[in-house]
Amino acid sequence: MKQKDKKRAKRYTGRLKNISLPDLDVLDDVAAHSGFKTARSAHKRDASRKSGAILKKGRVIEVMGNYQCRIALDSEVIFASIGGRLKQFKNQSSAILAVGDYVEVDVSPAPDNRVENILPRKNSLIRYSSGSFQKEIALAANVDQLVITSSWRMPMFKPGLVDRYLILSAKFNIRPILVINKIDLCEDFEELEGEIAYYRESGITIILSSIVSGEGIEELKNELKDMDTVFSGHSGAGKSSLINLLEPGLELLTAEVSDFNEKGKHTTTQAVMLPFSFGGYLIDTPGIKTLTLNQDDAPLIPKLFPGFDRFYPHCRYRDCKHIHEEGCAVLAAMEEGKLDPMRYESYVWVMQNI
Repeated sequence: MKQKDKKRAKRYTGRLKNISLPDLDVLDDVAAHSGFKTARSAHKRDASRKSGAILKKGRVIEVMGNYQCRIALDSEVIFASIGGRLKQFKNQSSAILAVGDYVEVDVSPAPDNRVENILPRKNSLIRYSSGSFQKEIALAANVDQLVITSSWRMPMFKPGLVDRYLILSAKFNIRPILVINKIDLCEDFEELEGEIAYYRESGITIILSSIVSGEGIEELKNELKDMDTVFSGHSGAGKSSLINLLEPGLELLTAEVSDFNEKGKHTTTQAVMLPFSFGGYLIDTPGIKTLTLNQDDAPLIPKLFPGFDRFYPHCRYRDCKHIHEEGCAVLAAMEEGKLDPMRYESYVWVMQNI
């Protein structure tokens, strides 16, 4: 007897049922239906139906594994797990919570506290995974500014990486501060100023720093005072060393840069939010070697690229991509010497590789 002619045994448990639904969003109005939990939409996740909860507002200062997090609540720091209801919704991000999120915590079952609601974000700093199906990787939420930490040498200053950070800060409306560390290794300051002149002309705050000489530390501290600041940047640029100099009591781990390939070693392994003694909060994130943008943002890059806001409003076409269009103000600025050709090449590279 052929295999296809064999009768297959049918198992029936009495619990399976076919249901035709014209719109999956109708499931969001169902109080409890575990069979369809993965189809619920994230924009309705705040509709909690839990009774007897005692909710208090707090802020996430660290996200750990297994749906655990640390939360600053009133004058103490507590541990909490993410409520099961929040896990039922589809999320574009690789994690439900981000450091800096404001949340409502049910403290009635303490010490088994549970995050029941995530409050709307003022903004967020997000990078994206590589590949065709990109996931959001939230670095931080509800922040005032982003310190882009780079270094002049060991590893070499990489303007291309800075450009991509500045694109993200423009997209999410976060003020950028460019810190170029290890200037004690600079032998030609005219070369350094030539590299960063474009960013100065674009109105970006730039601080030159050195943990050896202490240069730039007080200037940076003044910029950080009473602000919620994300520290991110190239791996090995000395971010943790800078933070230790700003706030010695933190004693963050540091590591030497490889002499072989000038690549940094990851000493910060996950984002964490810490208070500064002089006012404000630090959100320390792991250093990265590459920064991937969102493929869907390609139409925005011609306007978000650093410094282009001085030129693109004068382009003939509103959707000008600044590649070969007639009447392009960006191309005209480059021909007239108003735009650094290296920055334009960086723009073309971003457009071709997003």
